[in-house]
Parts: sequence; structure tokens; C-alpha cells
Amino acid sequence: MRSKKALYNILTETILQLVTIVCSFILPKLILDTFGSEYNGIILSITQFLSYISFLTLGISGSARVAIYRSKGDNVKISKVVKATQNYMKKITIIFVIYVIFMMIFYPYIINSSIPNFEISILIIIIGVGTLFEYSFGVTYSALISALQSKYLYNIILIVLKIISTVLSVILIIYSKNIICVKIVGSICLGLGPICLNIIANKKFNLIKNIDPDTTALQQKKDVMAHSLANCVHEYTDIFLLSLFTNVKIISIYSVYNIVLNGVKKIESIFTNGLEGAFGEIWAQGNKKKYSDNFNTFEFLIFSLVSILFTCTAFLIIPFIKIYTSGVKDVNYIVPIFAYLSVLATATVCLRTPYVIAVQSVGKYKETKKYAIFEAMINLFSSFILVFKYGLIGVTIGTLIANLYRTIKYEKYISMNIINRTRFIFFKRIVWLILCFILCLFIKQFISLENINSWITWIIYAGIVFAECFSITYLMGYIFYRNELIKSFTILKNMLKKRKFSK
Repeated sequence: MRSKKALYNILTETILQLVTIVCSFILPKLILDTFGSEYNGIILSITQFLSYISFLTLGISGSARVAIYRSKGDNVKISKVVKATQNYMKKITIIFVIYVIFMMIFYPYIINSSIPNFEISILIIIIGVGTLFEYSFGVTYSALISALQSKYLYNIILIVLKIISTVLSVILIIYSKNIICVKIVGSICLGLGPICLNIIANKKFNLIKNIDPDTTALQQKKDVMAHSLANCVHEYTDIFLLSLFTNVKIISIYSVYNIVLNGVKKIESIFTNGLEGAFGEIWAQGNKKKYSDNFNTFEFLIFSLVSILFTCTAFLIIPFIKIYTSGVKDVNYIVPIFAYLSVLATATVCLRTPYVIAVQSVGKYKETKKYAIFEAMINLFSSFILVFKYGLIGVTIGTLIANLYRTIKYEKYISMNIINRTRFIFFKRIVWLILCFILCLFIKQFISLENINSWITWIIYAGIVFAECFSITYLMGYIFYRNELIKSFTILKNMLKKRKFSK
């Protein structure tokens, strides 16, 4: 049954990510064309500011998953964990409501925008409602189904709602040209997802409602919260500083590039979502050799994906932005240095994926929280110093420096404390990755990207560039990592045969 769940998770996650990517390109483009860069920037800024409170929920979600792993399927224990999580989330909901009220009063006066303050406050309420439902229902049951490897249930709900939300929003943008109505639809759909998940989870898992919470189940929440707070500071530093010291048009530029980079990250996540639960089960069984073997293969797969995806992105992102923002004249969206630094910073985050999953799957939050905290501090202070002189590029440099620090530190901890291997393996993979990029860059010189002037030509050239990057990465993998390459195909084959990992 676990094997079927793994297959369902992968299939639905793939569909969800593809749908999300497509929708994330459609709506911002229409908003840019219809309402302009200011509205596009203000929506992103509000959404990010509302997300700052999420560090409280991430702390509980991570510790709840660890507690559910350890319950080993005992329904009574699982119900107690869920009850404890629900009680905690009720407190978070109250805090969030207070935070929204605070934002409504003060946010319009700190943002540099010509949009009326009253309209900004209304947008804060509308965007906040959907997030409120997520805190009230979504976090608890999302942690539950993720730990029990049944995330496909929520994925299906989100796919349907994402499509409905996008279609209705497109219709409203075209015919009503009212941004308030557009965001109301999006907020309603966002709120319906957690409500549906609540109903399905209670029926499917036969949770015991009238049960005392396990107050010890979430004992790691402080350590997990430290990670989450650091992640929140790190992830939202750029938007926070740009909101304070630049203007919403600059934020709009940042958001357009982020659409591309988030899309690439979502493609990578297709291959990684759900694996925390699988690794967590292997670790709980005490099979450290199997854990280590599968981790090494997984790490190779991530490095290969980063080589292919982000090399393609580095070559194609500027031509894409030129086409995507054609017709938008209120600000210049072509900023090559920012583009390449952003690609590098995002690639560094994606390289960290196997190490983050390893930390979460074995519950080593306390031991690694200092790295997350230092990363956030490095990002905040370096970006703060650089934003005044370099603006958009400055905050990206700060983010890149912080990303490099935490990725290296996480790899060091995993190598020395969990899988017990020499660190030479990691640095060898880095050199291999750089060699792949250099070879792709050399061959790319024979491919002229200056002729790209439409979506059709971009797609054609994108196919050519992808074939080049894939071929070089595959060839370099065959030369230097033949065993990992063969095993990765074996794992894929076994997954299609409804097995999670090779023996």
C-alpha cells in the first residue's frame, strides 16, 4: 500500500506543480498588462508580509510530522498528536488575526506606492482571509497526510481549486478589470482547500476527536520553530527590505524573475516532495546502510537536476523576460546581473534539498538550528548593507552569500553525523557541477539566442538548450558517477513498479 501511495504522491505532485507553474505565469502577466507594475508589486509585498507569521506554523508542522513518524501507525497516538496540533493552531489563528489588523493600520504608511491606503487595507483583508483558513485547518492535516504519505489527497484538491481560481480570475480581469474582485476569488479558493482537507482527513484516517492531546508529542517544536523563524527571515528578507527602501515597481521586477525561478524550483520539487516521509520510515527502522545508499543516489539526482534546470534557466531567462514583459513600459524589467545572481542563489538553495530532507527525516532540528539562524542573520545584515547602494542586486548578493553558508554547513553535518562519509564526495560533486556548466556554456556559443522574439521561437530554442544540457549532464554522469546513474534509473523503474526504494 505504501508503494501505491508513493506513486500517487508523485503523479499528483507532478500535475499540481505543472498546473501551479502555468497559473503562476498567466495571472501576473494579466495583472501587469491590465493594472500595471504597482499593483503587481503591492500584491506580492502584502502576500509576503502576511507570510511572516508562518514561522509559528512551520515549527508545529515539522515537529508534528516527526511525532507521527514515531507513532508507527498507532491511531490513538496519531489522534493525540493531531489534537495537540489543533490546540496549538487555535492560538496561532488568534495571533494571525491581530497581525492582519496591525498590517491594515500601519502597512499602507510604510510602503512607497500611489495606490490609495484604503484600497491597500482592503487587499490585506482579502489576501489574509485565505491564509487564515490555512492556519485554522490546513497546517494540522497537511502535516498528517504528509507524514502518512497520503499527500496525493490534498494535491488533488489543490489542483482542482487552482484551475478554478485561475479561470475565474482571468474572466474577472478581462471583463471587470477590478483587482479587488480578482483577489476575492483567489482567497475563497485558497480557503476552500484546507476545509476540504479537514473533512477528508477525518473520514479517511478515523481520527479520534474526543481524546486528550499528547503534550509531549510536539516537544521539538521550539527547535523546529528556530529553523522556521530563520527560514522565514531568510526567505522574506529581500521583499521586506525592498518594500522599506525602494518602491513597489522594483518589487514587481523582483516578482517577475521569481515567477521563473519558483517555477524551476517547483519542477525540482516534483522529484523530492514526499521523500521526507520515505527517508523518515527507513531511519525509524534503523536501516542506516539503506538510508545512506539511497541518500547518495538522491544527492546525485539533485545535482543532476540542478545542472540541467539551472543551466537552462541561466541561458533562457533574459529572452523569456523580454517576451513576458513586452508591452509593459512603466519600468525596465531587463536586469541581466540580477537575473544571473538570482539563478545562482536559487540553484544553491536547490542543492541543499537532500540535506534538508535528511535533517527533517531524522528529526535533527536542535542540532542544526544554529546554521539556519546564522543564515538568516547573514542574509539580513548583508542585504541591509547592500540594498542602499545596489538595490535589487544588493539584496540578491546577500541572499546568495547566506545560501552558500547554510548549504555547506548542512552538508557537513549530514556527512559527519548521519551518513558518516568523507566530505570530499560533496566537493567532488561541486567540481563536477561546474564542469557540466562550463561544457554547456562552451557549446551554447554555437546557439544564437538573439533571434528569440516570440513564444514559438523561445520554445524551440528552449528545447535545443535543454537537449544540450541534458546530454552533457548525462554524459558527465556516465563518466564520473556511473553507479549512481544506473541506480537512479533502477529506483525510477522500481517506483513505477510500485516500490519506493531499491533494496
